[in-house]
Amino acid sequence: MSRAERRVTFWLKTLGLVAISIYLMVGVLEFFGRVGATGMLFVIALFFAYLVYPAVHRLNQRIPLVWSILLVYVAIAIVGAAIAQLLIPPLVNDVQNAVKSVPGIVQHLVKVLQDPNNPLVQRIPVEDRGYLSTIPQQIGTFIQTNALDTASKTVTVLLSTASILATVIVVPVLAAYMLLDAENIKESFLGLVPAKNRHKAEQIIADLDHVVGGFIRGQLIDGSILGAMLTIMLALMHVPYALLIGVVSGALNFIPYAGALIAFVPAVLLAWTYHGPINALIVGALIFVIHQIDGNFVSPRVLKENVGLSPFWIVIAILGGSELFGLAGTFLAVPVAAMIRVLRMHLLPPAISQAAAAPGLTAAPLEQTRPPVVTPGG
Repeated sequence: MSRAERRVTFWLKTLGLVAISIYLMVGVLEFFGRVGATGMLFVIALFFAYLVYPAVHRLNQRIPLVWSILLVYVAIAIVGAAIAQLLIPPLVNDVQNAVKSVPGIVQHLVKVLQDPNNPLVQRIPVEDRGYLSTIPQQIGTFIQTNALDTASKTVTVLLSTASILATVIVVPVLAAYMLLDAENIKESFLGLVPAKNRHKAEQIIADLDHVVGGFIRGQLIDGSILGAMLTIMLALMHVPYALLIGVVSGALNFIPYAGALIAFVPAVLLAWTYHGPINALIVGALIFVIHQIDGNFVSPRVLKENVGLSPFWIVIAILGGSELFGLAGTFLAVPVAAMIRVLRMHLLPPAISQAAAAPGLTAAPLEQTRPPVVTPGG
């Protein structure tokens, strides 16, 4: 085949693989949607199994698998209890106080916007100032009724006895069974593959495990580091509810720009309300610096290297997943896209080189990327 035919064949196979993957993902999500809470517990248990797998695998090199799982669970229980003791009471307190403080913050913002001596207000036409002063009240009502009240109720539900029992007992038990049966499931699957293709199938399974486990562990590490940096910075700048903002921002960091906005908007408004505009500007600048550190140094090392996707494809996958499947699609989009990349890498022809593609844009100056021209005399 000619080069053009190979390119067309390559992209047709790629699109076919993507279509099949999306179809399978729709089926899986519909299945979990019908089974409801059971499906959610299964997904959480699967993620938990991937999370603890490295520690279990390392211990299993010296002791039996059952004891490896038990030792890891004991360690997690001790660390989890300590973290819960430190974080849950202040988080619940922050949520309750935040609900109560919304009216006072709204009144402060209304006074600022109605102040005729405010240089920002003086630039706004007189006929628009009245409507502008009502915006904080509308936003405050929306936040109090749709965000903070919901968050407060969610925290209460999550801390209920049934939720704690389901999470603490069912999820670790399911994850333990997954770890105990992992090799049996793998052997059963490989038994369905022809002998000549089993080595390649085993490589595909190993790569799929790597990208899914890498995403889960990397996302947890990246979100924890970002949340800790934001919490420490906001606490040093005396911004109220620093822990709540940092934890929520770190937890939602897997959604592009969501974690940044959740940290930036309330932190700046609170800093402005309690400490004035100069403090708010400093807080906004520090949040920008923290996210630059996370995006350029932390995240590439703990996430991109594990899933093997460029930032462009990560954003495209998350936007498409959120549009198709909502919050569940937003979270599952990156590991699914990484799994598609692994399948394409193993099952389809490799992509053409930059020299064959004649790139118009390159990371380095274009002149440096062109191959040297060899003359007959040279």
